[in-house]
Amino acid sequence: MNADTSHWSDEQLMAELGATLDELDPVPTAATEFAKAAFTWRTIDAELAELVFDSADDQLTGVRSTGGARQMTFRAPGLEIEVVVMAEGARRLVGQLVPPQAAEIELLYQGEVRSASSDSLGRFTFLDVPVGPVSIRCMVEGTTVQTDWMIV
Repeated sequence: MNADTSHWSDEQLMAELGATLDELDPVPTAATEFAKAAFTWRTIDAELAELVFDSADDQLTGVRSTGGARQMTFRAPGLEIEVVVMAEGARRLVGQLVPPQAAEIELLYQGEVRSASSDSLGRFTFLDVPVGPVSIRCMVEGTTVQTDWMIV
């Protein structure tokens, strides 16, 4: 490469450097496969509750929302986690487990964990929920269920 790179932006320089490294010293396929496999083990002890409903998906594009609440439902085998995020005033997350039951609930966000307990009807609340990605983890009868990450 004999090109004059003095006028290149940082992005151009990094892209060229990355392409050169990929060509001269590529990451072995086995290393990539091992990394992906290791990543799937990060929550192996938790059953994943998948998002099955999000009221944000039902809002019309370009139309202002009239309410400050977003409703979501997550489902795992034998358990649903219904969540409402209220953004008016202090941001809070209110949820309920279906079927109703007492459980230990954790709110995970930005490397932090906050704990709460659901009541016998499965209801729980977190106040002052930060803006950004969060996940809910429930410990129910010896089983751990964790939601997908959601942006609130």
